[in-house]
Amino acid sequence: MSAEGRFRELFVEHYRAVARYVLARGFQAADADNLIAATFEVAWRRLDAVPAGEDAVPWLLATARNLARNAERKTRSERSLQDRLANTTLSCTEVSSDGRAEWEGVRHALGQLRGVDRDLVLLVVWDGLSPADAGRVLGLRPVTARSRLHRARQRLTALLEEQHGAPPQPTVMEAPAAPDTRGMR
Repeated sequence: MSAEGRFRELFVEHYRAVARYVLARGFQAADADNLIAATFEVAWRRLDAVPAGEDAVPWLLATARNLARNAERKTRSERSLQDRLANTTLSCTEVSSDGRAEWEGVRHALGQLRGVDRDLVLLVVWDGLSPADAGRVLGLRPVTARSRLHRARQRLTALLEEQHGAPPQPTVMEAPAAPDTRGMR
């Protein structure tokens, strides 16, 4: 039997079991459909690893479970980041009302970026990572990270220009100086 024929048979025989599993875990409409589709996408890519007959059901359900857990982690991570951004305060003791408004604008613009793009910008700007290292944190190839960072910065600039009507002036955020280690050998 061809790979396509085997996959078609797998899908027809076990779609209901996967759908029942996903729906029983509280996924609704589009989220459930996406999870089911992703499960069968993994099965297609790894068709040689999928057991034959009824033994395929546990394999498919384990795949659906792993995908669901990944989706939940991603959602929690994005909410956590949004909460941290919402609760972030500047460390300066006195910030002008203009400064606070500008900071609110930046937080709002960051919130409009896609999750991975926002994380990439923050890892580079706030955490001081290189684009390649930030990409590694996010599971991106270095060239992909640089490209996404470039587009994210353009999008962020455009969002800030929409808010303020003019390009924002760059501000330098200096990291603490490294300790002097010359005499410590």
